[in-house]
Amino acid sequence: MNPRTSVTLMSGRTWWQRARTSVRVRITVLGSVFVLLVTAFGSVLIVAAITHSLSNSLIDSARLDAVAINAQLRRGVSPAEAATTGRNDVVVQLVGPDGTVVASDRPERLKVALRTTPGVTESAVVPGLADSFTLVARRATGDTGVALIIVGRSTEQRNETRAETAGVLATAVPLIVLALGLILWISVGRALRPVEVMRDEADRITVAQLRRRLQIPPGEDEIPRLARTLNEMLDRIDEGQRLQRQFVSDASHELRSPLAVIRQAAEIASAYPARVTSEELAADVLAESLRLEELVNALLLLARLEGGDDSAREVVDVDDLVLTEVARARARPGVKIDAHAVGAGQVRGSAVLLGQVVRNLLDNACRHADSVVSVSLAEEDGTVCLVVDDDGPGIPAADRARVFDRFVRLDDARARDEGGSGLGLAIVRKIVDSGGGSVQVTDSPAGGARFTVRLPAVAV
Repeated sequence: MNPRTSVTLMSGRTWWQRARTSVRVRITVLGSVFVLLVTAFGSVLIVAAITHSLSNSLIDSARLDAVAINAQLRRGVSPAEAATTGRNDVVVQLVGPDGTVVASDRPERLKVALRTTPGVTESAVVPGLADSFTLVARRATGDTGVALIIVGRSTEQRNETRAETAGVLATAVPLIVLALGLILWISVGRALRPVEVMRDEADRITVAQLRRRLQIPPGEDEIPRLARTLNEMLDRIDEGQRLQRQFVSDASHELRSPLAVIRQAAEIASAYPARVTSEELAADVLAESLRLEELVNALLLLARLEGGDDSAREVVDVDDLVLTEVARARARPGVKIDAHAVGAGQVRGSAVLLGQVVRNLLDNACRHADSVVSVSLAEEDGTVCLVVDDDGPGIPAADRARVFDRFVRLDDARARDEGGSGLGLAIVRKIVDSGGGSVQVTDSPAGGARFTVRLPAVAV
């Protein structure tokens, strides 16, 4: 096959596939087919109604003629004279008691009775005549020698009217359907044009152009609302990308620091082996390795939380977790931990993650406290409230919101040799938020910072 022919056929198939799946084409086709079916059915009803009406008119006229002929016979008019009408669209037969034709307006042709009993024949063929006739037969009254009067009316006008009506409808219906299809095509096209514009604009938005937004059409219908929703989605994607880039940048910087310390220690030991003992080098490498491990573990936990943690949710005794973490933290020298106000409290969640919350808050408090850290736990108003106080420098009100962001260290806590990865409080907020709780920082009565965590209590 010629390559050009193959390309043409493929293009034709692609166009046809797109046309079949196009909303504009489907609405136009479905609307046109529906209107065609409705108008066709309506046209059939119209033709049938007109035919029925004209047939009834013919029957009524024939009955009136029969009544008039019967009146003439009763007045003494002869059957031959009464049967004569002089009209081509009417036939008359007068039938005697023995069933023979007594008189007719066409005696040479109507020698056999068209009917032998009273009644109506809507369409009958009269011998010798091209038209069909609607026949009405009624009994004659009086002693006139006529038993049955038959009057026929030509159906030519009825048939012509029916044919003309059907012809007009056969012409009008396709034109109506075509006009409506054109209106639908134009209307749907105009309605969907903003959607196509939005599609083109969205197609041009790439990762490098996430700040671009869709143009919002005027109005308050579904399409402007769709544009606003898509722009809000793009805002969220842009913010997510920004946070991801910031996270990668901050993580890279934080991971580079311990690696740089390890490399520096190794270079110094290599350049001046007499000044650095192997024990000192091992201690430096071990300390930075532990810090690196802590940072990596925090990053992995934070990534798991942001991806939707699927840890089993069970009833957890928070007081047991608090007392366990307090015992661990008391091993640190220099800081006294007061836990006499720890009461009972149960929540639903992961014991591992909730233990991480308590550990991070205690580590943060011990790192910044001057001498005392106080911990309390109680149930109040359907929530379990955990409070951690320290007597350190506290947190300024302007920094209390961003202290829960990743890699945030306030000025007094920037020295990395004091520990802390800048991720502990971010992990706390993620775990608490996923458990349906809240965490906030305020001033402590001891002079430092107070962290308050509230989680829904287990209903008793």
